[in-house]
Amino acid sequence: MVASTHPGSVIHYWDHLVITLRADEAADTAETGFLSLYAITYSPTLGPGHVAIVEVEGAPGGPLIAMFTDDDGLGRRQRDRLRAMGDRRAALVGPPVLARFERIPFRDGAFGFTIHADHTTVEARWEELDEPVWVDGQGGGFSDREDIWAIFIGAARARLTVNGAAIRGRPWADEVWRPKLGRSLSSAHGAFGEIRVEPVSGRATETAPDGRR
Repeated sequence: MVASTHPGSVIHYWDHLVITLRADEAADTAETGFLSLYAITYSPTLGPGHVAIVEVEGAPGGPLIAMFTDDDGLGRRQRDRLRAMGDRRAALVGPPVLARFERIPFRDGAFGFTIHADHTTVEARWEELDEPVWVDGQGGGFSDREDIWAIFIGAARARLTVNGAAIRGRPWADEVWRPKLGRSLSSAHGAFGEIRVEPVSGRATETAPDGRR
């Protein structure tokens, strides 16, 4: 049997890891911490590398609102891409902050990243993981103008620390995913091996499953 070949051009290939924390599960509760991290393997328009958007109001020494990257050009291109998609996170306003990214491999029911910048270290950990789920977003599953596949992994527990101080809050079962997945997904999750491809029609767009991708 011969494998099928998708005729569309590959747009992006990355891992996209998210942590959103709040004090409790009430929908109107404010976020206590947010991280959106891209580990980009292939992207003709962005280039390879890492980008992380971090917003933590209760960080030691005052709010931490920044975009970290290990390539300034990549950071600026991803910032511009997200803003063009309508993302209005405050961390996307200023210039990127150069940093070093250290991946904590997926083992023993957890994975993570550590971001090392001048005077700032951010640690992100996803723990008590759900079983991985393969999601096929071809043919309009996420967008009628972009085919998207990924392995999704939710985390029942997640931690953010800034310069060694733990940020209060916890993830919750986010119902925003139900129309796309038929189920909720933890607000702390990873989309591993996320690939975005132009559909046969070639009508590519930047529309994303969670509106922030």
